[in-house]
Amino acid sequence: MNAMDDYTISSPSLPSNNNNNVILSNSFVGHRLHGDTVYMNGLYNGQTTSCHRARIPCPFPYVSSPASLFTLDCWNGTYSITGESFCQTFYAHSVLNRVFVTEITVHDGGVLLENHLGKPSTDLKDISWLNEVISSCGNLGEVTVYSGQIISPETNDAPKLKVFCISSVFPKELAKGKYIFISSFGYTYNEAVKFYNLAVQYHNENSLMSSHQQSWCYLWKLVNIDVDNTDFAKTVKTSLFFLLSAFPHFALKNPDLENYPFVFFGVSPGSLGNGGDDQDYWGHVFWDQDLWMLPGVMLLLPQLARQSILYRVAMLPGARKKAKQNGYMGAMYPWESGRTGVDVCPGAIYAKYQQHITACVVYAIRQYVYVTGSWSILTEDGAWDIVKETADYWVSRVEWDGQNFVIDHVMDPDEYHYKVNNSCFTNAAARVNLLFAIEASQKLGKTPDPRWVTVSQEKHGIKIPFDEKLRYHPEYDGYTQGTLIKQASVVLLGYPLGVTMDADVRKNDIVEYEKCTDKGPGMTYSMYSIGMLELGQIDTAEQLFKVQFKNLRPPFRIWNEYPSAVGCTNFLTAVGGFLQSLLYGYLGARVFEKYFQVNPHVLPDCSKVSYTGVTYKGERFNFVVSGSKFDVVRTTGNAFELWYIIDGDGKKWPLVTNETLSLTLGLYRICNS
Repeated sequence: MNAMDDYTISSPSLPSNNNNNVILSNSFVGHRLHGDTVYMNGLYNGQTTSCHRARIPCPFPYVSSPASLFTLDCWNGTYSITGESFCQTFYAHSVLNRVFVTEITVHDGGVLLENHLGKPSTDLKDISWLNEVISSCGNLGEVTVYSGQIISPETNDAPKLKVFCISSVFPKELAKGKYIFISSFGYTYNEAVKFYNLAVQYHNENSLMSSHQQSWCYLWKLVNIDVDNTDFAKTVKTSLFFLLSAFPHFALKNPDLENYPFVFFGVSPGSLGNGGDDQDYWGHVFWDQDLWMLPGVMLLLPQLARQSILYRVAMLPGARKKAKQNGYMGAMYPWESGRTGVDVCPGAIYAKYQQHITACVVYAIRQYVYVTGSWSILTEDGAWDIVKETADYWVSRVEWDGQNFVIDHVMDPDEYHYKVNNSCFTNAAARVNLLFAIEASQKLGKTPDPRWVTVSQEKHGIKIPFDEKLRYHPEYDGYTQGTLIKQASVVLLGYPLGVTMDADVRKNDIVEYEKCTDKGPGMTYSMYSIGMLELGQIDTAEQLFKVQFKNLRPPFRIWNEYPSAVGCTNFLTAVGGFLQSLLYGYLGARVFEKYFQVNPHVLPDCSKVSYTGVTYKGERFNFVVSGSKFDVVRTTGNAFELWYIIDGDGKKWPLVTNETLSLTLGLYRICNS
């Protein structure tokens, strides 16, 4: 079996539901293949609760001849359609991230082309289609210039953004030969032209496709998860591909793009290829980004996760505004946000009661600091303002009931119940937020606000509901054991929040809530599996781990929000949960400020799994788990800086760069002191 088979899925037919077609994205433009729409990062139409991604008609051609094979190649970041006399390949360029390309090879005879413009966009006005010639682009210089302006911005004082697309003119028919068609997108005409010219330059240097492929190759060699089960490997690779496609690769290797800085507007649950009016959460950004997607990305590529944190920094004014509107201090992040940071959630009860997102934003910042070992994102990039002002929000949000600080009238992550008091997860996450504000203050030489200390104390601080008799955490005040819940909530206390509890309590929280979990969103069972692995319940963990795959759709392993219904497609929240079940479940990774912990187990239906490029404090480590054996290699770093791996008994082994250390499975800590 060729190793590249792990990265490739070919099918003679397309999915029965068009929504499960492959999405190609490069964090600036996204397109669901075989569709008629392109979406652009940060381009929304509609005020506040009507806000959704603005639809741009798809400008590139498709071969209309019958196809016999459809292939997703994750290694090269391409999608191909093959027929008897042609092969058409698409890619969202990972370096020139305003560019989308299709290349067509005609073997013999002629093939017909068709446009996929679809109906006119209802999100853009003043639309124009003009044919122009860009003299510097030679035979690719004949282009169509598409331009339009959104009809309504998120707020009255926001600009009505314009969009420009420069696209190669294509004929109705192609004879034998090789052809390339380029589309570039921008918020200004000059931006779109600049990237079109760059793409043509790359093409003339025979490096347009190869530079894109090399970017993906660089990434796959830097970080990866490999298993010795090809079918399962395809799920791992496609999941990584779809999630990492949502982030800007330039954060890894930044080309000279000459005065066209890229501003990232976060990752929505359905990725950049979805999000139209009343579709796939409108392309908004939720807690899904911070709690579900970022932890896995962060452990491999913190440079990418940083872009999402900077998005939260940019959206801070909107969070301040929401706090003030609701009578609180500091910053209260909206449940859904788009380009401006104001609350764009169309559901009134969600906008009002979903408040845990504020703490989840800070959780992501904390984990980034722990993973990188750098506090500069606080001091240099503005994230300290988030940490401080969200802590201020929580101390103004709580009320004293005579014994504890309480948070009333919220919606738990379990969205079946709202206007509840003392959501276990919300309160625990708020405490994590406050504790990190105290920690960060001390680290930065500041004096923590005494109110943060008072509200976050373990005794008489924020109330965390607990039933001593039944030895479990009720989801909220008044929760009755066995009540149906939508998704993971209390289980999140043990991981990712890291709330300390006895093993029997942790187990009861998992067992009691798993049996009353509805057929809800696809990320939930990743957390049940992680919890059972913590407890050493390997067989049960495997059963729960495999429940996730009910949400996968053939042939391209597209994650759906729900196991039976569709919901949101290319559901990156479920992808993030799955990736966490690998890294934080079967590798057993936990990240702390002073050390990195692993407790590995072999994945189900695999005899060997390799984790490449796991990062901690600027170092990279490779882990290989096979049978009862565990190999670790430190692959980077200063040879004179000592790193150690320590077992539960305190036995210590030095980690010398590029030297493999073989150990038995168990709990280990990695640190540099």
